[in-house]
Amino acid sequence: MIQQNKDVRIILNPAADNGRGIMQKEPILKLAEPYGRIDFVISQSGEHARQLAREAAESGYALVIAAGGDGSVHHVVNGIMAVPHAETMIGVIPIGSGNDFAYVNDIPMNVAEATTRLFQGKPRWLDLAKIEDGNGRFVYMDNNFGIGFDAMVVAQAEKITRVRGFPKYILAVFRALAFHFEPTRLQIQFDDDVVLQKALFVYAAVGTRGGGGFLLTPDAKQDDNLVDSCLAHDISRRILISLFGKAVKGTHIHSEHCVMRQNRQITIQIKDPAPMYVDGEMFAYPEDFIRQITLTSVPKAIQLLA
Repeated sequence: MIQQNKDVRIILNPAADNGRGIMQKEPILKLAEPYGRIDFVISQSGEHARQLAREAAESGYALVIAAGGDGSVHHVVNGIMAVPHAETMIGVIPIGSGNDFAYVNDIPMNVAEATTRLFQGKPRWLDLAKIEDGNGRFVYMDNNFGIGFDAMVVAQAEKITRVRGFPKYILAVFRALAFHFEPTRLQIQFDDDVVLQKALFVYAAVGTRGGGGFLLTPDAKQDDNLVDSCLAHDISRRILISLFGKAVKGTHIHSEHCVMRQNRQITIQIKDPAPMYVDGEMFAYPEDFIRQITLTSVPKAIQLLA
């Protein structure tokens, strides 16, 4: 539970849920009012949200709340992590399209329930993963990462504005199937094991769910210092559709068409141009041609109040 004399910043993403996020401003303010010193701000972009979170952590705020979707959570996490030894906790009020981070961490999808429980909740440590490309650019992952077809689905989802929630990602899958179905040549080092092959996608996560409803890494835990991954082989469209159908329940892990692993570090050498995303946000497009990406587990990196 957060003490009433502690500073709290709420960062609202007005563009969350295809522009409906701003409608949650007054309800959230009213629900948070009894808890005292609330600094309510509206972000203008993902980078602005990151800046607002970093400034709050630098100023010693006890809690920064991301009111938005998975992208908002990602930027707030990275803002806090930009401040060495910050003791600022993160909280989440899920008002986005996917809300996978909230699902993974058992945060209510109802705004009133999430806000009330947030201020009465208990903190717990979460693992993150550091994602670094061959040029030295890095971000922290709080839920998931994808390269290949999976990332093309995210790129397609960015273009869809009239459909919300899980159906939005289902539509994005079929758009990607129609226009962007190409395997990628990869050399992947899973800790000490090296794999060289064509893959349709590599998905890695510290959380169980991505894409608004796919349990691609159903055994992932956010406190085991491991990054779970799912590598899909060079498979046909028909098999991929079947695989995604099974992934809704997490039963794809028994398929011969993918390989599940748990590792501390994953390094991917990319032989063909490929898109990548982190926490539902595009990290690189094929034209960027990132040739190397490394994922490293960061145990007990940040505290979540929920």
